Amino acid sequence: MAGLRIVAGMEVMPTTPCNRCQADGCPWDRIGDKPICPDCQEKVAQGEEPALVEKVDFTHSCAICEHMGTVRYLTYPLHLKEPLEIHLCGEHLKALLYRRLDRSAFQHLVERLESLGLTTQQIFLLHNAFYDAAGRQLQPVSESW
Repeated sequence: MAGLRIVAGMEVMPTTPCNRCQADGCPWDRIGDKPICPDCQEKVAQGEEPALVEKVDFTHSCAICEHMGTVRYLTYPLHLKEPLEIHLCGEHLKALLYRRLDRSAFQHLVERLESLGLTTQQIFLLHNAFYDAAGRQLQPVSESW
């Protein structure tokens, strides 16, 4: 399926320090090719760190809206040795990081993940601390900063 796949054969990458704070010890998520720890993801969302600036890849479509022109988001699902690669357009990447996906986008990702045998509980930014089962946002980050 376009825009979302388990990267078969790519086991957990060696730990690389966070591109922003240099924290190490875990295989951090990657936005583009840059590792970013959860603390720095939160600081970006809260406006406490500079915004992300990544090169757009025009060879992939967004896993949610199929828009051409995406940034790769690579994450390590709970209990899975191989990473999940999600290509997202700028709007949906921002919505994911800010925990502000609308219900239809959330449900679309739920269906796509289920087709790969995954659940939202295995993906940190889609976890039930941030969205209920119907896709309602529980802890969206405000853009008031």
